[in-house]
Amino acid sequence: MSSTPVLNDDQWSKLLEYVAETYNEVTLSRGFHFYKQQMVTSLLITTEHKKVNAVVEEFGEKCRVEIDLNQLKASSCTCPVKTACKHVAAALMELADRQGYPASQIMNAKMALKRVAAQSSSVSSLEQLPGMTVDGWHKFMEHYTYHLKPSYDQWNYVELLRGQFSNLKRTAISFSETDLFYFDLHQRLFILRKIVEQNAQAGVTFYTAATIYHLSDELDDWLKEPVSVTLDADQHKERLTQTFTYIRAQMAIESPKKLHHFRVFSTLWAFKAPENEGLLAAEVAAFEAMEAAELSLSLIAGRAFLYLRQSMSDEAWSTITSHASFKDAPSLLFTPFLAYLEYVQKWQEIVHWLRRLSSFYSGKRHHDIESYAAYWKVAIAHVPDADDLMWESLVELLPASYRIIEAFYYEQRKWKSWIEMQIAQGYDPFTHRVNVLQPIEKESPELLLPYYHQAIEHYIRLKNRHDYKSAVRLLKRLEKVYKKLKQPERWEAFFTQFVSRFSRLRALQEELKKGKLLE
Repeated sequence: MSSTPVLNDDQWSKLLEYVAETYNEVTLSRGFHFYKQQMVTSLLITTEHKKVNAVVEEFGEKCRVEIDLNQLKASSCTCPVKTACKHVAAALMELADRQGYPASQIMNAKMALKRVAAQSSSVSSLEQLPGMTVDGWHKFMEHYTYHLKPSYDQWNYVELLRGQFSNLKRTAISFSETDLFYFDLHQRLFILRKIVEQNAQAGVTFYTAATIYHLSDELDDWLKEPVSVTLDADQHKERLTQTFTYIRAQMAIESPKKLHHFRVFSTLWAFKAPENEGLLAAEVAAFEAMEAAELSLSLIAGRAFLYLRQSMSDEAWSTITSHASFKDAPSLLFTPFLAYLEYVQKWQEIVHWLRRLSSFYSGKRHHDIESYAAYWKVAIAHVPDADDLMWESLVELLPASYRIIEAFYYEQRKWKSWIEMQIAQGYDPFTHRVNVLQPIEKESPELLLPYYHQAIEHYIRLKNRHDYKSAVRLLKRLEKVYKKLKQPERWEAFFTQFVSRFSRLRALQEELKKGKLLE
């Protein structure tokens, strides 16, 4: 075997073209099997004349193959087929492997040629990218990634797309800093659209849904980060206008249950759009030019968000609630509105929106109600007078809001209401860590009395030694509470009556002595 390479990239491309034109998939598949099973037992290369002689053994029979790399169509085999047979294909794959080229590309020659062509055309397109519109960028990205096929593991597909785009960084592209920012944004938008399209075609499972939400969260966080470069005002406005046009097109076909592009739209307007009345007016006009009856929920929400940005809160609310899908929309629909009001610190407005939204959150998941309650918490920190409105809203959401109300009572140190909720649920002091009750014991120890008394009675009724021990532990904590209240006489009166009432419970009396409550 010669160690001198007889194939270069140009000759490799010609070999692939020959295979793609000459062989069918069945023959290539059989040849690949022979190659993988090491049935090519001999391969000799004549470097000077670029000729290859090989022996392929099949069931003990030797087939001799001759390949002329200068005239591939003249290649021959001693088998009955004589040319373009599985033996020649196996020999070509063995040759490729020894020359450092992937034999699998011969097996998939047509696909390999398309990939080479795409990479070649992509390289020539790189120089044109700075002058392209946003639509041009997306056409380029479609062509640049066409060979990457979606799989059930959507996150793997996302990583493949990201890896392909990372190859672009190896080539110097004459982007301005502004275009570089927007090209990065549109790579992210392209990946988001690809996953949305895959979900629409293949149906959504919990596994696949997680990918789209993770992507959406990543993009939202990225848009909220400060831009590390200075954006040219004119370029920024032009690219932003093109970007909004692209996003509106995606919003027009967006499912009312999956509002990911609306989320991008609102975050982009809140965190990246300059204070430019002309830009805002043009965008509002673009929405108003559409027939309202034909608009998707996503587009209706987009129009409403722009009204909100113009400080037209009532118009925003009436616009969004006018859509037929409003009541069945996911909570993701309202998060951008609440987030924007928080961002611009319009606290009275956020209270107004939260109060009107309480009925919408009825029946929603606990996670959604938690997010809703978190906005209430922020709002009343700035508008204390809205506290009653918050409680009205949370009560309307019972029983789903039970845990949230309980947590709010504790955070606001409304100890009486918090303890009443514990008693109503049949909890006792052992339900909590000691440090949970410590602030109550310090600030309002008298509120703990019914909590301890009820729990003690409960453990006594169970009538077994283990529970008697628990009752004794609670009695000792109760004694400390009475001492803290400086009411030892009340403790003595209670305890004397307690011992008398349960004097026949010998095991309890023994535990009281062990606990040093009785001599």
